[in-house]
Amino acid sequence: MENLKATTTEFLLREGLMDLHKTSKQWVSEVDLWKLELDFFQKLLDSNAHKVTTYKGKKTIGHLQNLITYYQGELLDEFAKAVRKHEKYLNRVIVGEGASDESYRVKHDIIDDKINSFKEGFKSYKSELFKFISELM
Repeated sequence: MENLKATTTEFLLREGLMDLHKTSKQWVSEVDLWKLELDFFQKLLDSNAHKVTTYKGKKTIGHLQNLITYYQGELLDEFAKAVRKHEKYLNRVIVGEGASDESYRVKHDIIDDKINSFKEGFKSYKSELFKFISELM
């Protein structure tokens, strides 16, 4: 009965592979949405940059811009690549090409942790950005 968890905060039974696949598909959709949001945020910064006159404000714009560059140029592409690779591995598990179900689940949990961590950071980023832009208005 190693599939059962003793704590009440976790599932008693493991999620099925198709449920994990649905989660992976959701990640792809989220990454696509985040990219669209970042394009909008870039336009928002560009259209309001001329209003910034203080050193502190320029430093904040630089910080917000650097995060957009990092998210768009590295992090989200890494997520998308990891999820595609993860889905290919799932296919190998399903067709029985020697891929391990357990290995897939471990990798799934790792990706899930990274994406959930990003979600929290991205919420903070959006809050900081909107607060900054609202102060310019």
